[in-house]
Amino acid sequence: MRNSQYLNDYLDSNKSRGTGKGLTVGSYITYVLRGSAKKYSGKYCRALENSLDREVAAGRVRIGTSAQGRTAYYLVEAL
Repeated sequence: MRNSQYLNDYLDSNKSRGTGKGLTVGSYITYVLRGSAKKYSGKYCRALENSLDREVAAGRVRIGTSAQGRTAYYLVEAL
């Protein structure tokens, strides 16, 4: 299965913000899309969420809270 083109950038963005201060998938997609791509934002969100769900199942990503208390995803840090 092919991952979303925004997967790595989203995870890097939330890593730099810190646990509990990350963006939700919807907020991130709204922030990065420009022009006519915005009318397809729902498809971009679903693609990113599907990619993140696969990463969670593989143990590389965990689910946490965003800055507003909603769902955000964070990389699992290697010890």
